[in-house]
Amino acid sequence: MENLIMSPLKVLLHNTPQEWSDATQNTAHLLTGTDHDHPPEWIKAHYGDAFPEIECFENYGMNDLVAKRADRLLANGGFKRIIPMSEADVLRAAWLRERHGLTGIRPEDAVYMRDKFLMKQCASAAGVPVAEFRKVRNAFELLDFADAVGFPLVLKPISGKGSAQTFILNSETELDSLLSSGIFAGIDREPDMLAEAFVDGTQLRVDGYYSQGVCRFMSAARYIGSHIDFLHGGFMSSAILDARSDLSREVIGFTRNLLEKVLPFGPDGLFHVELWQRPDGKLVLGEAAQRLGGGSISQGNRASFGVDFTMAAVRAFCGFEPDDRPHTEALQEQLAGQTTISPQAGVLTKVPQSAPFDWVLDYTYAPAGRRYQAMRHTNGEIATFIVSGATSDQVEERLRTCVDWFYANTEWSDE
Repeated sequence: MENLIMSPLKVLLHNTPQEWSDATQNTAHLLTGTDHDHPPEWIKAHYGDAFPEIECFENYGMNDLVAKRADRLLANGGFKRIIPMSEADVLRAAWLRERHGLTGIRPEDAVYMRDKFLMKQCASAAGVPVAEFRKVRNAFELLDFADAVGFPLVLKPISGKGSAQTFILNSETELDSLLSSGIFAGIDREPDMLAEAFVDGTQLRVDGYYSQGVCRFMSAARYIGSHIDFLHGGFMSSAILDARSDLSREVIGFTRNLLEKVLPFGPDGLFHVELWQRPDGKLVLGEAAQRLGGGSISQGNRASFGVDFTMAAVRAFCGFEPDDRPHTEALQEQLAGQTTISPQAGVLTKVPQSAPFDWVLDYTYAPAGRRYQAMRHTNGEIATFIVSGATSDQVEERLRTCVDWFYANTEWSDE
C-alpha cells in the first residue's frame, strides 16, 4: 500500500465508492470515523471496493488512537504518502511525516495552518492586511485588548476548528457574561485564545488545491449569513462568484500571494481561506486552513465548474499525474451556491422529501423521527441545498428562498 488517507466520515461520504476508487486506483489504506448511521460494518461494505484496508474510529477528530494506529502502520513500511482531508489531521500528518521520513509539509510549517496567532503574525509581517489581534491567556489580557480596540471584538481558540468556542462580543455586558462562565478560570491549564478586532464587511472564501507546487483549482465565493449564526441554530450559505469578475480575480490574487509567498503552505495541499472585504473595498485576511472547506463547498464548486476538485486533488496526492484542465475561469459552466441549515435541539417530526424549485440542483436532509442536538461546531447540518442562477445575486436570493421554504415546511417537537 502506497498511500495512507486520513479522513473524517463526513468527507468520505461526500463521494461515492467508485469516485474514491477512480481517484486512488485502490492504492490507499483508509482511516476514518463512524456515526450512528454508519457503523464500521456499513463503511467497509460500501467502501471496501475503493479501499483495500479500512479502519474506523469513534469520535474521529478527537481520538488520539487515530495517530497511534497511523504510526504503527507507517512503522511497518511500504507507505510513501500521507493524505489528510481535515483540519484535525493537518498536524497529525505532519508529525507522522517527520517521524517516518515521508515527503510533505512538516510540523514546523504545518503549525502556521493551525495556529491562528502564528498565521496572522506571519501574514502581518509580510504586509498582508489583518485585523488587530493579540494572544490572550487570561481575563486581564482580554480586558486590556478590549480597552485598546473597543467593541465589537472576537475571541476564539488559537487552534480551533468549526467555529467552536468562538465568540463575538458586542459590549462590556457580553464580555462580563462570558467571563462569568469561566472562559479562562474554568480551564485547568493556561489557555491560548486569540482576540481580534471585529471586521465589518462582506465575508468571502476561496477553495481549491495545489499539486507539485502548481495551483490546479481555485474558486471564490461570497458568504451569506455567519458561522456564528449557523452554529447557534441558523443557516450559512455561499454564492460562487463569477470567476471573470473583478472581485473574484482580486480575491484569488490575494489568496495566491498568501499561499505561494507568505505562509509555508508547501507544494501540495487542499486549502480553505476566509477573508473580508471592508466597505472601502480593502481585503483583510480572516484565516487560512490546509484542508477541504466544510459543508457542501465541494459540491457547490462541482455544480459551477463541472470539476470535483476534491477527487482531483486526492488523485494527484496519491502520486498520479495531475489533471490537465483549463484555467479555472474557463471551466465555469454556471453560477451556483450552497446553503446548510443547522438543527434545532429536539425531535424532527416533519421534513420535506423534495424541493419544489427547478433551479435546486441537489437537496439532502436528515431523517425525521429522531432527536437532534444543537451543533457544537459547524459540521452538523440538518439540510443542504445546491442551487444555480444567472447571477450571483440571483443565486443568493434563491438560497434565501430555500432557507425560508425549509423552515416553513419542517416541524419540531420538544418531546
